[in-house]
Amino acid sequence: MKKNEGSKFMLFMMIWAIITVFMLTFVLGTLSLVFDVDMDEALEVLSTPLGVIFYQVAAFIFPLVIWMIIRSEPFKPNFPAAKLGGKNIIIIVALSFLLQPIMMLISGITSLFFNNDVAELMYTFQQYPFWLQLIAIAVTPAICEELVFRGYIQSKYNSHTIKKAALINGLFFAMMHLNLQQFAYTFVLGVVFAYMVHYTRSIWAAILPHFILNGTQAVLGRWAFVAAPAYVDTYAEELFTSLPVSDEIMGIIIIGIISLILSPVIFILFREFFKHNKWQVASEYDQAITPKQQIYEHDKNYMPEWARTHYETPTGPQPVSGAYDATAPQPMHQHMPQSRFSQIDMYTVGVVVIFILFAVLTILS
Repeated sequence: MKKNEGSKFMLFMMIWAIITVFMLTFVLGTLSLVFDVDMDEALEVLSTPLGVIFYQVAAFIFPLVIWMIIRSEPFKPNFPAAKLGGKNIIIIVALSFLLQPIMMLISGITSLFFNNDVAELMYTFQQYPFWLQLIAIAVTPAICEELVFRGYIQSKYNSHTIKKAALINGLFFAMMHLNLQQFAYTFVLGVVFAYMVHYTRSIWAAILPHFILNGTQAVLGRWAFVAAPAYVDTYAEELFTSLPVSDEIMGIIIIGIISLILSPVIFILFREFFKHNKWQVASEYDQAITPKQQIYEHDKNYMPEWARTHYETPTGPQPVSGAYDATAPQPMHQHMPQSRFSQIDMYTVGVVVIFILFAVLTILS
């Protein structure tokens, strides 16, 4: 596997996405002049469910397909699709709902400093059918974004430790949103999803929670903008006017308390998830590896980090220690590609620079 393939594609995709934004703006602006329509009204097309769906496909799937065609890359090795199993599905679904308050807490904090464009977008969506909202907010992002980040890009970092691969994946995922308000919580989700895919070797371990998290926000948004106003007008105004803090701070405090209460349950579920998949996946590797094998195949790339320094014996996995014995089972890490993410490559620097410039221009405008 060539170095920097993940960051190289990320740079290509980010440039593509920014060009797509400017091209759509230019086309809509031109159409507004031709048909004598207000420019702001023309740009509102991008804030419709169909506009969001089109942007997701144009910004993520189009560059991915073009990149893979140009480089003649096969599909399967870049998109792990092992079966999750019933226990994994139950744990992932539970974590998806339990993580919701934490993501809302992070989003609430960043909203104090940056404009929450997502909330404004969801408000404009309320005039459309809910099923269309759900496709735009949950279905399309879960598929398009996960195929790119936890699929293609993560497959390019399989020779690195999972910690480093997950961090860079989360960073790329956060920057690709091109939104400072979303940066913190998308970074956290990117790291979490990367670990889930790594341990299950299944892209569905990221698509499923991504859909649930976004879908829950769509449901809450529908309730907040359709059902809640009457309740808020009647009861909440008196409550909040009697408090010495603003509505936003009070909401953050409440969500923070809920997140704190749920944290032990989340920790237990994550521990069970890693424990379940660590031993299950390791047994498959042990049956497949011989001393002369190199692990470049798709289903060997998502090896738990602990398995790189252990080998299987009749009594269970044993750590590598002592003098070298040519007749003994060899540790798995000796057969892994040995590249390490030892330095930031120029493509990653390019991605960061473009994101910073775009963020600065957004703030100034």
